[in-house]
Amino acid sequence: MNKHKLPVVGFSLLLLITSCKKTDVQQDSNSPTPVSASISSSSPDWKSITNWSSYKTENFTTFNTKIEDSTITDAVAASGLVLAFTKDGNNINVLPFQEKGTNDSYWYYQVSKGAISISCDAYGSSQPLTATALKYFVFSPEQLNDLEAKGHSKITLLQLSYEEIVTLLNK
Repeated sequence: MNKHKLPVVGFSLLLLITSCKKTDVQQDSNSPTPVSASISSSSPDWKSITNWSSYKTENFTTFNTKIEDSTITDAVAASGLVLAFTKDGNNINVLPFQEKGTNDSYWYYQVSKGAISISCDAYGSSQPLTATALKYFVFSPEQLNDLEAKGHSKITLLQLSYEEIVTLLNK
């Protein structure tokens, strides 16, 4: 029995030493600092997407568009975050999402240096997507670190709705 006490005490001591650091202090919550993200549309309005290219397969049509944006740097593409939203009428959806109904479709996006590519796999329709608008937010790695210090991890941000993101950015 005594053989097992030494490893347990050693492991406990190791956890105690590595779990708390002098630099692990919480910021004062009484002094909020505003969070800002680069809002990539040229205005606060939604950007209409008109330049779709398409590729038809037997079961669905894939629509693609690419938007050039210099605020999406190498650092943003590697360790930052871009959140994209589509708007069709009064419906706002965070990408990726699946739309069910008459024309089932799956929306997704990909980020690379200097651009965001939006895609939609439309099942049962080969009509161009005309009523769709887009808005996206670009977060640098530094902005993500600031948000994480305030309790908003990357995973948490990915789960927020458009309204929640706007509220968070306007605090």
